[in-house]
Amino acid sequence: MFIDKEQLLTKLNQLYDAGMPCCVSLYSYPGEGKSRLLEEFLKGKKTLFYKASCVPWQENFRLLRDVCLRELGESFATVTRTSGLMKALKKASLGEPLVLILDDFQYLSAQNRRLSTQLLALEKEDPACRLFVILCKPSSIWEKEAPRKDRAFRLRNFNFFELCRLYPELSPMDQMLLYSVTGGNPGLLEYFSSEFPVKENLEQLFFREKGSLYRLVPEKLQRHYGSSPLIGGILAAIGSIPRHLQEICDRTELTPSAASSLLTSLEKQGLTEKLVPVTEPVSSRRALYRILDSGFRFWYTFVYPFQGEIETGKGREIFQNHVFPALSVYLKSAFEDICRDFLRLEQMRGDVPFSIDQVGMWWGQHPTRKRTEYIPIAAAGEKQILLGSCFLTEDWLDVDTLSVLQKHAGLFPDREKWYYLFSTSDFVAGFEAISGSHVRIFRLEDMCHTINGL
Repeated sequence: MFIDKEQLLTKLNQLYDAGMPCCVSLYSYPGEGKSRLLEEFLKGKKTLFYKASCVPWQENFRLLRDVCLRELGESFATVTRTSGLMKALKKASLGEPLVLILDDFQYLSAQNRRLSTQLLALEKEDPACRLFVILCKPSSIWEKEAPRKDRAFRLRNFNFFELCRLYPELSPMDQMLLYSVTGGNPGLLEYFSSEFPVKENLEQLFFREKGSLYRLVPEKLQRHYGSSPLIGGILAAIGSIPRHLQEICDRTELTPSAASSLLTSLEKQGLTEKLVPVTEPVSSRRALYRILDSGFRFWYTFVYPFQGEIETGKGREIFQNHVFPALSVYLKSAFEDICRDFLRLEQMRGDVPFSIDQVGMWWGQHPTRKRTEYIPIAAAGEKQILLGSCFLTEDWLDVDTLSVLQKHAGLFPDREKWYYLFSTSDFVAGFEAISGSHVRIFRLEDMCHTINGL
């Protein structure tokens, strides 16, 4: 099944069908489904694909010209410059539309800045030119390039609700477990066999010396950061729980400046993220850091501490005695992520009670109890606050669960309060009627039906 994530395929086809010369940028991290998207888009289209390498420009130019020569004919044999190559490509698209894919485009643009300018100028070409160019780039430079919305797209992992459509045969808890480990990353999902239960897949993939995902995380770090022990040390210090910068420094013995620099690098690679309470600016001193990549988070939570046992064939024992009993707590955090994503999707649908500036979490010091309060679901507006709780349970919930959440109201004396409760089970009859107009409840099953239109 092909799921058009955020209707990306639809948008690409609309640009292509317009019949005009066009240059599009596509940003992604490894494993997010770029190849599958392009495969679907390129069906029935005349295509030229070139994957750039980290080599000098002249070498990339020679290889690109040779691809053109093999695929488009002898007219490229005499091409010696970028301008000549562009002219020949435009000419090749006059009779029939031509899609040119330039993968890992950052290696080309770093060596030849004029190429980017020439490609972006395609929109000014004669409409008779039907050259459609897709520049594939890493998501790490998405924000830096501040791309135009109508010609640049960022590919993302499947959200939980899309994953449910991909795996309808799984129970909701298994769907959630699969999502908590993979984060909806298509590259990771491919490792999971439908012939075995999700938990058995986990044991085989992560807790065996030859398991495909046992070595994937350290190998990925090696590719990006070499043999530096500092990066792995930071990820190990964070683990499964969001940490303050000082906590990370205490565990790694790094200075705040050095740790911040490394965390910024990890964030650019999509491995970590910085969190702040929804009512505070991004520069807040209350910031927490967590591992964003779900595969890395699972690995550093459950695999990293037991590598010795796994290497000596005791992985199955570790999984049964240490990992399996802890999964329910681990899934609670995943369910909170799912509920925040649901709220963001509701915001996009326009089905929220007020204009939301940010969806996330809230934490801070209670003014009288002298302790830190944590609210897992929070969304802030100009004069409103939405507070939410998540319940990973099989029990029906009554109004007592709401009273616990309402105790946080005093933390926001000048804001209108709304209360959202999310559950994997159900609520007692008449819950919303008893609770008032500013209370909404959501079952996991109903959330899936709402987003997927079932």
